[in-house]
Parts: sequence; C-alpha cells; structure tokens
Amino acid sequence: MSSLRCHVVVSALLFISIVPISQQVLNEHNQKLEWIVGKWRSEFSGKIFWPTVPTMTFGEELVINEAPIAKSANVQFLNFSARAWSHSTKDHFHDEWGFLTVDPVGNATLMTTGNNGFTTYETGTVSPNKLVLTLKDIGRISFSRDLPVEDLRRTFIRHDDRYMEQVIEMRTATHPKVGYLEHTRVVYTKLK
Repeated sequence: MSSLRCHVVVSALLFISIVPISQQVLNEHNQKLEWIVGKWRSEFSGKIFWPTVPTMTFGEELVINEAPIAKSANVQFLNFSARAWSHSTKDHFHDEWGFLTVDPVGNATLMTTGNNGFTTYETGTVSPNKLVLTLKDIGRISFSRDLPVEDLRRTFIRHDDRYMEQVIEMRTATHPKVGYLEHTRVVYTKLK
C-alpha cells in the first residue's frame, strides 16, 4: 500500500474514532431521542425503594449512543447500557445492555438484557424531553432469586441540557396488587 493511501486510511480511522457520539446522524425517527443520547452519570443520587428491601442509595452510569445499522434489518438502533453500584460500599448492583429505537409512527422500543438474569421488551411513547416505556414481555433465567416482575414502567425526563431523571416503577407477584410502586429514581448529570 502506498504511503499516501496509508495516510488516508489512518486519517479516516482517527477521524472516526474522535467524532463524538452525539454528532452522529440519527434517522428522522430516532431524532426524537436526540436529547437522551450521550453519557449520563450519577455518583450517589439514585435511590432504591421496595417494601421487602432496605432503602438504599446507588450510583449509575447510563450510555446511549448510535449503534451500527444491521443491513439485514435496515433499522437504526441506539445502544443502551447502564451500570449501577452501591454508593456506600461500591459493590456492583447490576448491568443492563440493549437497544432503543423509534418506529415511523413515533413508538419507542427498548430491549434489554441484564446480568441479573432478566431480559425485557418495553414499548412506549416519546415526546420532547420525555420517554415513557411499559413492559410488554420479560424473560428470566430459571434460577433467578428475584420475585417475578409482572409489570414495569420506565420514565426518562430531561430537565435541562445538563440533568436527566429516570424513574422505574413496577409490580411483582407480591407488591402491589394493582398499579405500580416506585422502585428506583436517579438524577443523572450529562458528561462531556
């Protein structure tokens, strides 16, 4: 390979590696989620609430960015990852990985899998600075120790260019009998 071609290839690779994720082009449907794209972090503002566990504080990092388009599906997804830890002990709580997209009529879909043995399929609506998803299906490994989750609602609200909040409400086999109980709430700061 000539030195000019090597220089062009290396320059292109360097350019690709330094282009910030937030400057990637989102398709017209996923542009509705442009406000959520980026790296968000909370060191200690996360709170866990549940009748059968002690209330505790946690940190979490949430990363949402463009995923490569799979030519077989020709659908643009956003990568979704979340990592949570105990604020006081720094013990690892859980990780979630998945994909987020918006269809042509404006419905959002989030599919996740976690190292707690759960997979979720959530759908909902996206509006300016707000995304509300509800559980459509859940899978779990057969030896999971958690109570069966029967329903879940996940809400993201961007308060301004710097802060975003996520609230997860759910219902298990034992709590509550109807509706949802708040399970977690976390306020993130957007990282540069």
